Parts: sequence; structure tokens; C-alpha cells
Amino acid sequence: MKAFCRYLAVSCLTLIACAEAQAQIAAWEIAGTSAVTSNPKPAGTLGDFIDSASLALGAGITASSAADTFGGSGFNSTALASAITGDQYLSFTITPTTGYAVSFTSLSLLSGVSTATTSFHGEVLSSATGFDSGASLYSYSFSSTSAPLQSITLSGVSALQNVTGPVEFRIYGWRDTGGTSTFRLRSLTGSDLVLNGTVSAVPEPSTYAAILGALTLAGVAMHRRRRSIRR
Repeated sequence: MKAFCRYLAVSCLTLIACAEAQAQIAAWEIAGTSAVTSNPKPAGTLGDFIDSASLALGAGITASSAADTFGGSGFNSTALASAITGDQYLSFTITPTTGYAVSFTSLSLLSGVSTATTSFHGEVLSSATGFDSGASLYSYSFSSTSAPLQSITLSGVSALQNVTGPVEFRIYGWRDTGGTSTFRLRSLTGSDLVLNGTVSAVPEPSTYAAILGALTLAGVAMHRRRRSIRR
């Protein structure tokens, strides 16, 4: 009887468990490309059960032809709010396969500007949390042409867990002073924009029915066993 109950427990756990793994959701290698030749730019690495992932420019940005970068000119705002209004951003959109949910855990990116005439600021927002100045996921600043690698934790953002539809991330950019900048993702070694997370199957209603049936059967079996022991 104990073996039978253990079998039922394992069966239930098997039904509940989904194909789940901590891995790259999507990654882009920026070397050998420019926004003029590849806009939008599909991810070079696409995780299991992710239908698509593409990198694109905001409507307010003009694509740059600079090699080994992805970005453009037109970043002329001096505050996040005006950058949002002016559609001055780089974006990437992730679409999971139907029947699967993605939980985002981290993001890393390399970025820079063509000329460092003032401090530049980057701000990461998402469609899941809202594209407004009060919904920032991460912000950073730099005053040289190349910003250091940015590593961003997303696992604590509830709106980015168990997502079953497309999610767009945007990196808005703006300057300390007036003028304009060419902001871009840059190439170093390996993937230059990486999004990590977990993808799992969404259980069908029939799965829950099977679990309930197995638990009911286990309960009946245990009840009968107790009655037989009392006799």
C-alpha cells in the first residue's frame, strides 16, 4: 500500500511538473551588424518554447550604419519623461510559445554612445510593468563612449513571472545637456544582450482533473487500509 501511495504521489508530481529549465531566453551578438542592415534584428540564440525575439529601434530614432553596433541617432531628450514621449529607445520583444509561460530572471547588456559630450542615461522599462517614468526596472549612467556591462535582476518583478504573452523591453536614453546622441548596443565578446529565465508548460484543465482523480483514489485507498487494520 505504501508503495502504491508513493506511486500516486510521484504521478501527481509528474503531472504538475513541467519541462522547466533555467536558461537563456534570448541572446543577441551585435558583431557584424548595424541597425541599417538589420532592423528588426532576430535573436541569434532563442530558448526552447520561445517563438520569437527581435531587437528594434523606437519610432523617434534614426538607424545608425556604424558597424558592430545596433542603435541610432535622435536621443536628444534631457529627461526620461521626454524620451518616453519622443519614442527614443531601443527595444526587444519576447514571445513564448502558446501553452508555455516564461519567468524572466536576469538581463545583461552592453551599450554606449558614438561621442561622449555629456553624461548619458539609460533606463529599462517593460510592457508588463508599464512604459512610464515611475515604472523603471533599472537605470544607469555613464560619461564615456562605452558603458560597462549592466547586469539586471528581474526575478523579483512579479509582473515578469509566469508570462504567457509577448513582453517588450525598452531601453530609453537621454542626456544631461541639450544636443543629440547616437545611443547603441555595442559588441565585445560573445552575446552582448542576454535575457535569462525559466520556461514552463501551462497545465491544461485535464491535467488538474487527473491530479484530483489520483488524490481521490489515494484517499479512498488509505481509508480502506485503516478500516482493515481496525478489524
